[in-house]
Amino acid sequence: MSHAASTQSTTGTIASYAKKIAQVGRPDMKIELDDGGEGNGKVFTTFDAVTGRVNITSPQEAHFDEIQISLVGSVHTFVGNLSPQSTRSRVFAKHNFLKLNMPIPESSYPQPRIAEAGQTYTFAFNFVIPSELLPRACSHACSHDHVKAAHLQLPPSNGDLLFSLKDDLTPEMARVEYAIEVKVIRNRERDGKEVVLADCSRKIRVRPATSEAPPMNIAAGDEEYVLSKVKGLKKGMFSGKLGRITVSAAQPSALVIPSPSLPAEMTTQPTTTATVMLRFDPHDSSSQPPRLGALSTKIKATTFYATRPAVDFPARFGGQLELESSRGVYETSVPLSARCVESVAWTMHKPSPAYTRRGSASSTSSSDDYGSDSTLSPADCQSTEESKTFYTASILVPITLPLSKSWVPTFHSCITSRVYCIALTLTIHTPGAGVSASSVRLQLPVQIAADGNNGRRASITAQEAAAELVAQEELLEQQVRQEFIARSVLGSEEFEEGEAPPGYEDFAPRQVVAAGRS
Repeated sequence: MSHAASTQSTTGTIASYAKKIAQVGRPDMKIELDDGGEGNGKVFTTFDAVTGRVNITSPQEAHFDEIQISLVGSVHTFVGNLSPQSTRSRVFAKHNFLKLNMPIPESSYPQPRIAEAGQTYTFAFNFVIPSELLPRACSHACSHDHVKAAHLQLPPSNGDLLFSLKDDLTPEMARVEYAIEVKVIRNRERDGKEVVLADCSRKIRVRPATSEAPPMNIAAGDEEYVLSKVKGLKKGMFSGKLGRITVSAAQPSALVIPSPSLPAEMTTQPTTTATVMLRFDPHDSSSQPPRLGALSTKIKATTFYATRPAVDFPARFGGQLELESSRGVYETSVPLSARCVESVAWTMHKPSPAYTRRGSASSTSSSDDYGSDSTLSPADCQSTEESKTFYTASILVPITLPLSKSWVPTFHSCITSRVYCIALTLTIHTPGAGVSASSVRLQLPVQIAADGNNGRRASITAQEAAAELVAQEELLEQQVRQEFIARSVLGSEEFEEGEAPPGYEDFAPRQVVAAGRS
């Protein structure tokens, strides 16, 4: 054995021994969950009860003052640090949006509060997943009330591949976690400050019930979502114009994830449908509708993350991401289907005799844009060519989420968001030789919602859950507000070890955000 190998082995032995020495005297703590919670596949939803027990065994006699059992929720993000004044490569942020403390009756504690060596003490807990957060969980300014309301909804668990077992399309820059945390507390004699003697935690998966939101208002010229496109077609390489085709679709209804309480044999894949409307306006009476080719669909997941709170819903375009180095975006897509739609039938519509042809000077669209795309609406084309014969067709597009991924519902929180869109690409073939197939691409916003536990009556009502939240916050205002909500880390190069993490108010005056889509 070489000298280097011997030195490394000796160093490893010393490190292992030091670790064992440090663990001497630490109690053995185990968190057990009821209702099948032992496996990673268990998912909790709104109003579900999270019940279980904590078993604590001390290897030696130990004095303590309190056992704290909490259900906590937090968001973790980071972005690359572009500041030349800092040596750190990343800026981290943490937002603690939820903390529920379990009251422990005095009868559960040993009297006096001394843990005997080898004795196991059991403390039960019972939490209920709330339907929303308290206003203090989102204390920063928002541009609209509906943005604030979205920030006060519980975000779903995401970003932990080992825990979810499937890819949930979340980057490493953003993570939402829920956990049961247990702390053994001893009050320091000289100043009464709480000292954590031992702690442990256990993650749980939470997917709150989310209902379908109203359709988005897509403005003309939107770069992120395209509901309609007009494309000019040619008969051939050196031939004249064939006509103009308009492809449009509306935002489909939401994809709804089934309730986690349903048995596996009763669950179905989230499915919705989109209808693609086609209109062909021929250049002359001899022009026939083009032959359609393939229609492919894929779903694109966009994750926004930041180290400062968002005042509006994030947008991929519009300058918001470009203006702030504290924000980032991650996009990925999953193919859904591809099929041939050549057999789709066209329906001819002849002009009404009551209509008269409008002069070319009153046209609202250009006739020399053949071979390029535009975003004119079908109404514009109809008003221009009202007196001409035109053709229409429609394609029903089923959209089903594959089971190979772990799908996260659409959500918006203070420092991270997840949105989806459906990309539809239609191939169009013209009759002339020497002209390659054309394609038209639409991007439709779509929401992924989630059903709650409708088959089980909540152990407490929504009003009781809200009252319990308020009571917990009032009871623990001094310690919880200071320790969790007001001390959420929202990324700062100036943060030093040992200092209190900055809150939202530390960044609000320096925030530069371009308003996004309302």
